[in-house]
Amino acid sequence: MKCIFIRLAATLVLASSFHIFDCAARAQSKADEVAVRNIPRAFAAAWAHHDGQELAGIMSEDVDFVDVGGDWLRGRADFALYHSRLLSVRFREARITPLQTSVHFLRPDEAVLHWTWRIEGDRNFDMTPRKPRFGIFTMIAQKKGGEWLVTVAQNTNRIPPPIPDPEMEGITPGILYPKGQ
Repeated sequence: MKCIFIRLAATLVLASSFHIFDCAARAQSKADEVAVRNIPRAFAAAWAHHDGQELAGIMSEDVDFVDVGGDWLRGRADFALYHSRLLSVRFREARITPLQTSVHFLRPDEAVLHWTWRIEGDRNFDMTPRKPRFGIFTMIAQKKGGEWLVTVAQNTNRIPPPIPDPEMEGITPGILYPKGQ
């Protein structure tokens, strides 16, 4: 009986130590959090220059990126080519503005980043102007060689819901949009 209690106690100590190490593994520095929170600003700055190569500089070499139209871009080279084309024609006058940012670290070198945005000045395929719109990015950023780069991204247009939104009743969203959006 005493042997059973000793084994049980040893198992509990071992299991709790894994939990302690797991929690410690999720810790990160303030500098890392600032760097991840800066990704939307860096994205918007490169976008303002309408430079697909500069924009690709915040992406990892093996980035998986899904744009608002559902196009899945794989790798930094395709990301750069696509955005160079996009930013030189239909989006050459577009301005994207980050609104709110939320960061959740999964590990010291990996974080989930959500950020809402507003875009204006872009055009439809027929080159007619679009109305300003809102959306949200979900990104996974990893620290590689001391630098935080986006490895996965999903960009989504916001479709304004009815007010009040019956599906969201009693739910507090992670990030709020401006009223009416």
